[in-house]
Amino acid sequence: MSADESRPASGTLYTSDNIPISYDHHKKGFDSIVIVCPGFFNSKDNKWMRKTVDMLTPEFDVMIFDFRGHGKSGGVYTWSAKENLDVDAVASYAAQQGYKKIGILAFSLGAAAAVNDAATRNDIKSMVLINCPSAFNSIDYHFWEPGMWVDLKDNIDSKWEGKGAKTGNIFIAKESPLDNIGRIKDTSIMFISGDKDWIIKPRHSAKLYDAAKGYKKIEIIKGGFHAERLIQYQYEIMRDLIIDWFSRTLR
Repeated sequence: MSADESRPASGTLYTSDNIPISYDHHKKGFDSIVIVCPGFFNSKDNKWMRKTVDMLTPEFDVMIFDFRGHGKSGGVYTWSAKENLDVDAVASYAAQQGYKKIGILAFSLGAAAAVNDAATRNDIKSMVLINCPSAFNSIDYHFWEPGMWVDLKDNIDSKWEGKGAKTGNIFIAKESPLDNIGRIKDTSIMFISGDKDWIIKPRHSAKLYDAAKGYKKIEIIKGGFHAERLIQYQYEIMRDLIIDWFSRTLR
C-alpha cells in the first residue's frame, strides 16, 4: 500500500441490512490496520475519538466510523442489537484492502458490537475493549457518581461537538457479549476498565476476561472514568497500554 500523509479517505459503506455507514480511512502505508469503534453518543468527529486516531496513526493504518444513528451514518441506533453489522461492514472493507492483520479498538457499547461481530469472523487478530459491557441489561446507571458529572461537563465544554444519536427501540433483543466472547478463538484481547466508571463497572471486564479464550489481558485503571474519559485524563497510560498491546499482537 502506498503511504498517504494527507487527509483521510472518507466514504460510505453499506451494511447487510442496507444502512449507510460513514468512515474515514487513514492510510499511512502500514500492512496492519486498527478499526476504532466509538461508544454510544460519540461520532468519529468527537475530539477524544480524533485523539485516539492520532495516537494510533504513527504505528498503524486506522479506520474510524460512525455507528448507525450517529454522525454522518444513516439509520437509528439499536443499542447493540444490530451495530455488529456496522462493525462487520467496516472490517470486511479493511480485509478487502489487503491488510495482513486487522485490529479493533472499541469503546463501551461499540465494544459490545465489536465482540458480537468478531464472534462471527476469523480475521480479527487483536482487540482492545474499553469499558465493554458484559450484557446490555447489566449496565449500571449510577447517575449520582462523579464520573457522570465529568461526562456532562466535557460535553458542555466542547459544545457537544461530535455528540448525539438518533435512537430506535431500546427493547429489541440483543446478543450478549458475555455469551459471544468465548466463541472468539484466535484473537488476542485486552480488556481495559476504569475503577471510577459510573455506568459500566470493572466487573463487566472481569466477567468477559474470565470467559475469553486465547491470549488475553485485563487492566483496571485507578481513578479512571468511562470510555473516552480514559483517553482524556489518562492519555499516557492508555497510549502505552494500547500501542504496546497492538505492537505485540498485530505485527
